[in-house]
This record gives sequence, C-alpha cells and structure tokens, in this order.
Amino acid sequence: VFMDIELRRGEAETEVTRDMRGITYVQGADYLIRILKALGKDTLSRDTYYMWYDWYYNRSMGTKRDSLCFLLKACYPKADDTAAQLQAAMKGTGITQQRLVEVAMYAPQWIDLLEKVLGWNGLTSGCYYFMAHMNERFDDKKTAMIAKYTPLSTEELQGGAFDIDWFRECYGLLGEKNFASLYKAAKYISDGQKHSRARKYADAATGKVSLETLGAEIKAKRNKDLLMSYGLVPFGPRKESDMLDRYQFIQNFAKEAKQFGAQRRASEIKAAQIALVNLSVHGGFSDVTRLTLRMESRLAWESAAYMQWQRVSDVEVCLQISGEGKSEILCRKNKKAMKSVPSRLGKDPYVVELKDCHKKLKDQYVRAKRLMEESMETGAWFTAAETAGLMENLVVAALLRPLVFVSGEFMGFVDVARGGEESVSEAAGGAGETPSAGASRGADETSQGEAAGKDGEGYTVTLTSWDNTVRALTGDEKLRIAHPLDMYRAGVWHQYQQYLFEHQIRQPFKQVFRELYVKLQEELGQRYSRMFAGNQIQPQKTVGCLKGRRWAADYEEGLQKVYYKENIVARICALADWFSPSDAEEPTLEWVEFSDRKTYEALTIEKVPDLIYSEVMRDVDLAVSVAHCGGVDPETSHSTIEMRRAIVEFNLPLFGLKNVTLTDSHAVIQGSRASYTVHLGSGVVHQKGGAMLHILPVHSQRRGKLFLPFVDEDPKTAEIMSKIVLLAEDKKLKDPSILAQIM
Repeated sequence: VFMDIELRRGEAETEVTRDMRGITYVQGADYLIRILKALGKDTLSRDTYYMWYDWYYNRSMGTKRDSLCFLLKACYPKADDTAAQLQAAMKGTGITQQRLVEVAMYAPQWIDLLEKVLGWNGLTSGCYYFMAHMNERFDDKKTAMIAKYTPLSTEELQGGAFDIDWFRECYGLLGEKNFASLYKAAKYISDGQKHSRARKYADAATGKVSLETLGAEIKAKRNKDLLMSYGLVPFGPRKESDMLDRYQFIQNFAKEAKQFGAQRRASEIKAAQIALVNLSVHGGFSDVTRLTLRMESRLAWESAAYMQWQRVSDVEVCLQISGEGKSEILCRKNKKAMKSVPSRLGKDPYVVELKDCHKKLKDQYVRAKRLMEESMETGAWFTAAETAGLMENLVVAALLRPLVFVSGEFMGFVDVARGGEESVSEAAGGAGETPSAGASRGADETSQGEAAGKDGEGYTVTLTSWDNTVRALTGDEKLRIAHPLDMYRAGVWHQYQQYLFEHQIRQPFKQVFRELYVKLQEELGQRYSRMFAGNQIQPQKTVGCLKGRRWAADYEEGLQKVYYKENIVARICALADWFSPSDAEEPTLEWVEFSDRKTYEALTIEKVPDLIYSEVMRDVDLAVSVAHCGGVDPETSHSTIEMRRAIVEFNLPLFGLKNVTLTDSHAVIQGSRASYTVHLGSGVVHQKGGAMLHILPVHSQRRGKLFLPFVDEDPKTAEIMSKIVLLAEDKKLKDPSILAQIM
C-alpha cells in the first residue's frame, strides 16, 4: 500500500514519504516499470545513490526524485523475471534506451536482464568498468565482481589506477556510440571530479590527445589526473624508449613535488605512484615493481655514486649491497669501520640523501622478493635480454642468482656475463666485496646502462645445472623461475636440494624446498577436491592467514583466489561466515573447487593447471595448519614434514651424524645414553621405552652452524634440527634437567 501511495505522488510529500526510507527491498519488473514511469524525464539523484550506502536516515528525502531513486535502488528482479517479459511490459511506456542504460549503472541488480533487453554485448563488463574507475564505494558484491575483470585492487582503483586492457575490451565490445551512452549514465554514480578523470583517461587511451600536449599541460598546471593518464597514450614505434621517457617524466614530477608543502607534496607523490601503475599495466607488466625494476636497470647509474666512499665532515660513508641483496650504510673514520653514522651528521644533506637511497633499496628488496615468488607461482616468462637487464640491478641480481630457472627442458642457475667474459655479478661486486669494488662499477655504469637499453646487447645469459652443465641463451629465448613441479617432472628435484646444501646456497624464498601437491587419481573427473575435507578451521584466522596470499572473502562465494591470466577462480567451500567469529562450533572445510572466471563454468580437476592446483592446495594446507581447531598441531601438515625430512637428511652429513635414521614422520636417534625419537612436525621428543623429554627451545638464539636453504627461516625447523644434533651427541649433555629425565 505504501508503494502504491508513493508511486502516485506529485511533488508534495505524502503521509508515507518519510517512512519509505525503511523499504530496502521490493521485487518484480512491474515495480521497476512503475518507478521509471513515475520518474518520467527527471534525472537520477546522485545524493540518493550515496545516501543508500551511507544510510543517512536523518537526511531529508522529501523530493519526488529522491524518493523514487531510493526505491529504484531497492527494486530487484524476481527469480522468474525474463528479458522478454520486461521488454513486453515497456512497450508504450516511453521509457528510453538511455534510461535503461542509466538503470543498469544505478541499480546493477538489473544488469543481466537489461543486457538482453538492449542486446548490448559487453554491457555487464562496461558497467562494472565504470563502477571500478569512478565509484568511491565498493560493497562486497561489487568488489568480487570487479575482481573477476581486473587484477588491480580496489584501493588502487579508488586511487586512480586504470586497467587499459579492460578499457580496450569494453570499448571493442560496446563500440564508440554505446560506450558514450554508458559514459553519460556513469555520472549518476560518482562526483564530477571522477567523471572528469574518466574522460581524461578515455581520451588518452584512445589517442585523442598527444603525449606532447599532455606533458606541456602537466608541467604548466601540475594536473594530477592528467599525470595519471600520461602512461595511457598509445606507444610510438620505439616502445621501450617511449616507456623509459614516460617513466623519467613521472619520476621527475614526483621529485619536483618536494618543493611544495606537506599536503600537496603527499598528493602529488601519490599521483605519481598511480601513474606508474597505469604505465606498468599499459606496458604489459604484471606489477608496477616489475616495470620499476626494468626501468631502474637502465637508470642504475643514479644510485651508483652512493656506492663510493664520500667524505662527510671527519668520516666517510657509502652504501653497500650484500650478497643477499640487502642494502646497508657503511661508515669509517681513518680507514677504521664504525658501527653507524654519527648522530651529529644526521641532518647533513648528503647523509639525508644517502639514507633516502638506502630506504628505497630496502623497499625495493621487499617488493622484488615478493615479485619473484609471485612470478614463480604464475609461471611468468622473462626473455634472456630482460634477465640481463634485471641483473644490472644489484638488489635483483642478488635475488635471482640463488634461484633455479628453466628454459625449455633445461634447468639451472642463471648468470649474465658481459661480452662473454666476466659475469655481471662479479663486475658489480658480489658477497664479501668491499665498497670500492662496487664503486669501480660506477665508473662504467653509463656504458652498462646503454647496453641494457639495447635489450641485453653485449651480454651472454647462461644457465648452469646441478651437474655443472652450461647452456647459453640468446636474447629472445625465454626462461622463467622454476617451480618444484618442474623439478619433480624432470626427476632432478632431489639433486637440486642436495646441491643447495653442498654449496651452502640460501634462497630468498622457498623454491627448491617448497611444498608440492599433485592431483589424486580419485579426483580426476571430479569438479572439486576433498583433500582437506573435514578439517575444522577458525574463519577469521583463515581469512587473516590467506589474505597475504591474495585470497579475498566474498559473502556469497566464500574465500576465492583469482588467476587472471588463466581465467580461473579457486574457491574454498565451508559452511562458514568469513566475516565474523563462529557463535557455535567451528565450521569444517567441505571442498576446493575451480571455475572459469568469465563463464563461471565449473572446471573438473584435470582441466586445472598442475601449478595452480599445487599452489592452491598449499594455501589450503597453510590454513588448515595455522587456523586449526582443537588438538591438531599447527606444524604437522604432511607436506611440511616431508620438507623437514629432506632438510634434516641433507644436514646430517654436514654435522657428521651417522646415528640418526629417518622414518615417515620421526627422526630416530641411537644415542650413547638412550634411544630417542623427534617428531618432524611438532618437535616433540620421546625416549624409547620412556616418557616424553621436556627440552625447551630458545627461539632467539643464533643459528650458529645450522644451515637452512631459504632466507625466511622456519624457527620450528631450526628447533627440530637443534634437538636432533643435541641428542645425537647426548654423551656431551651437561644440563641437569635433561639428564634427570633420561632413564
């Protein structure tokens, strides 16, 4: 009754107008038609659009337009509503095509039906494209939908990031005329500034504005929106050179921002960061860090000067890159090393610059490390020339050298030599080099940068396998960071594990000793995997531990991870509320399923790439281990025990221990005083024929001789190895508390 009264109203309020704010859900295409007929030629209300999300009940909704727009947001189709019925109901109503486009944008619950009514291929993609690039608010449903179309995060989109591939897809499907109609309708879901930003982005992406014109206006007006569109203009015939020029232009804009006040400086630097994101997407890079690494390898000479000793007052300072790629500031006085730069020099201009460069190198190390691991997980390819360019960067080179690469069927550790002679890493100053060695590189930095700018010309990229077989790669040959799956298939996984221990190589992240999961025979032909079914988990803790692994929680779909390149969505299914703690008993995992990102069609397990399957199952195993419920030990996952068994096996010869044997989940030790078992998951020690031995670890202790083959050390692995060494030499025990427990 309230709806009937309000839909027949004039401009004056009715007795039920103020009560209409309580109506948040009505169903049926007939209500949609009545609302649109009542609106007539009135424009849609932006204020009501935002009021719907903010629930401003104290705000007036007295005008007819505001009230009807509020009802339009609350109107949903019935389950049995069809496009044919909607089209038939609209005949003779005077509802225009443009009004239907506005409804699709304003009330996205109608998009699917309206796409069929209008006959526009790509309407759904187009609507969510505008919502992503213009709307300041993203509810969970929109976030999940947008995630299916773009790898950009909601934070990046809100900040001004632009997915040019998505734009090209929408523009190609809709055509110029229909895209323009959507553009007009989009103004009702955002403020004028965002609408203006979208126009600038579209003009740049379609080439309607030249790079020279944009550059001149950016310099004259310091326009941040134009800066963020600067990288979207189509590239010229020399793409690499063009990209480098734009990169330098954006970095120079950020540098000039330092002359302004704090607020303006911060906003301009943020705009420059988004501009780099847009340039990286346009340039075909999977991440802005990868673009930065590529460009910085050609501009490395800028930081080379800081790697030479520079006198500041009565001391000398410089930067040094360690063998692991980490930056550190060195200081010396009269050729004698000092622990740190004296605090009295903290405000010296050169010291400030040095610390700023040091911070950038530290941040670059973290970003590069994450990027390389993601590249391994996604199977991203590098050309040999690109690898040569990356090895010009000391931080990246230190990360790449310990990793195993694969090219075709050949695997090995990568190295890059200049002119077929010394390797770049040796020329650049490797682990243990003095700063002066790194400084000698600086003198030739310009020539190296020029060589890198020619796509690796003058460099030889080689792969050296575990048996010292060497293969040289040409500039256009491709290689990628090998996944354990590659080593497993090639039958050399064990050999590379042994190689790391024999040569004391520490990798920046788990690669050779990474947990691997292969498809079970009974899963083939099925649409889901029940490998971890029945495990009880804590929902919020599960979301927390998987958030860093790029999983997102959706109210309807649950936990999902999107692989954009392969168009695959992985989901963890459980009867759980991922957004709040469980009020009753913790839920259990049901299954893991995969589907096509665009068609939503379920995929059988054999259609899922083996690498994606392994990484998804590794994430689920992580959740089961970390977010477990009840008496399950968090360190007892099957894959973790396997990795620890391999590490212990390779460490035993290093310690000369011959009285230790390994079973499926235990290390069995034949000591002088007794026999012991150490569980490779929990680290619990038992004496054979006796009770459990309480041996407390000191996790803050230095590792000493203990070698772990990856930088991100697992303290539990270190604890287990330490207990094995301790008990294998139990005749040396002097701790009275331990001796008292041994029978």
